Amino acid sequence: MGFEKKIERYATYERLKDIEGLRKAFNEKIQKIPPTMEYLRNLILDVKLLFRIVTDRDFDLKESARKDFIGALWYFIESRDSIPDWIPIVGYWDDYRLVKYVKEKHKDEIERYFKETKHFIANYF
Repeated sequence: MGFEKKIERYATYERLKDIEGLRKAFNEKIQKIPPTMEYLRNLILDVKLLFRIVTDRDFDLKESARKDFIGALWYFIESRDSIPDWIPIVGYWDDYRLVKYVKEKHKDEIERYFKETKHFIANYF
């Protein structure tokens, strides 16, 4: 299944509206990931960035980016996705690739976020 189909599967109407549920599930998930490898550390930074942007009430994120960010975040939260997260070494590889795809697809929105909010790129939270 391609990235767009995965995002669509996880960006349901109910999930797009449930920011508090996303916040709770995201915070629980982020605590479980050991930043043992470089790609995991990058994944943690990337999902924190997407989460920060999608939950910033002062930023008018384009709806297509909002949908993709939320879909990617729910995909990241789900442990039983294309490669189950509990598989050593490679369990988060699919999450990493999907989040990277979403970041690249919406790089203009991410750049606009930092330009308009004047946040430093390294300051994800």
